[in-house]
Amino acid sequence: MKALRWIVPIAIVAAAVALRVLAPEPEAAAILPPLPVRVTRPERGDLTETLRLNAHVESESMVTVLPLVSGVIQDLFVDAGSRVKKDQIIARIDAARFELQLKQAESAYFSSKSTYERVAQLYRAAATSQQNYDQAKAQYEAYASQYELARLQLGYASVKSPVDGVVLVKHLSVGALAAPERPLVTVGDLGQLVLRVRVPERHYAAFLAGIGRMPIAVEDASGRRYAGRLRTVSPFVSAESKSFEALVAIEGDTETLRPGMFVGTEFELARWAGVLSLPYEALSGDGRVWFLEGGAARSEAFKPSAASAARFVVPEGWAGREVIVEGYYFLKDGSPVTVVGPAPSAASGPGAP
Repeated sequence: MKALRWIVPIAIVAAAVALRVLAPEPEAAAILPPLPVRVTRPERGDLTETLRLNAHVESESMVTVLPLVSGVIQDLFVDAGSRVKKDQIIARIDAARFELQLKQAESAYFSSKSTYERVAQLYRAAATSQQNYDQAKAQYEAYASQYELARLQLGYASVKSPVDGVVLVKHLSVGALAAPERPLVTVGDLGQLVLRVRVPERHYAAFLAGIGRMPIAVEDASGRRYAGRLRTVSPFVSAESKSFEALVAIEGDTETLRPGMFVGTEFELARWAGVLSLPYEALSGDGRVWFLEGGAARSEAFKPSAASAARFVVPEGWAGREVIVEGYYFLKDGSPVTVVGPAPSAASGPGAP
């Protein structure tokens, strides 16, 4: 047993020495084969930075018509889709009550007027007191106000459109009870359509500088595109949503657009003309760009200063450089590589979204 206690450690040491002697030297180790990669070259063209947001179409002069007096609707001359002019009568409310009130107010008005004129004549002749004159005058002015109010109420029984446009929604029908708090119709001008877009606050400076000149494209659900013009930028930024409102006017032929439609809006924030660019696949996760040099892989730290959603601008000195876009994950500087084919993304141009 004592002998075995010494034999086992000696055997382990001997095995370790033999393994070190028999192991191949580093120079004799097997050489790894070149790693397969895909490459692309920087492409020249225009690059744009865009922001795409969604919004609903609105009529700039969309007005909900509210009757100013209560009563039963006797006539309604318009329907949804009807075109109306400003001050056109679109509905009539039962006016019998207002006609009686007007006759009553008219009678009281002319009676008080006659009395006031008679007392005023006596007052000028010093034949009556100041008190009688003031009383007759106050009564005359009160009945004159009531008479004017009765005339207005009778006029309000004929409901008029406040703007030119098209009836978008009919809220009530003939026979319904109209009231100042119940909408009658909604009228909007389809020739002046706008978008109220909520924009993240980080783009505020770009939008403020782009009023009237920022290129904007509006696209509806069918894919039809329209031009847009940035009209105003709200001076208020919501603390809750961290966004502000931008008003965009839709220009051109808008016959197929209607208020309430959902559209996509693309804002061109910046444009770089005739620059070299690469797809984002060429930028590794640690911020390096890998390229071929003498059949081996080399890398260079790079931080894009101008970019679109899909590509970034690179220096002019990179023209013609073969940049690795696939297979750089296991590379080290100087690793041998073999190109297995062009990158699939090489076909997409600089302006690709």
